[in-house]
Amino acid sequence: MSKLTKKKNNYNEEILLELEKKYGFKRNYIQKAIRGERTGTIPLKIQEEYKALEKASKNVIVKKINEL
Repeated sequence: MSKLTKKKNNYNEEILLELEKKYGFKRNYIQKAIRGERTGTIPLKIQEEYKALEKASKNVIVKKINEL
């Protein structure tokens, strides 16, 4: 009788806001596109851009930490 649990993803809020502004979609649609629940060319672009922006933000954080 175990229930299936769904992991709650934490997304970078700043990136989500910028993607909302750029594409004009609701936050829910952007999150579903990132998770891969939406298909098409725009969701793929959203997914690629989110991953690239997230990687860039992590690199900046690591760089700043190394400078300290």
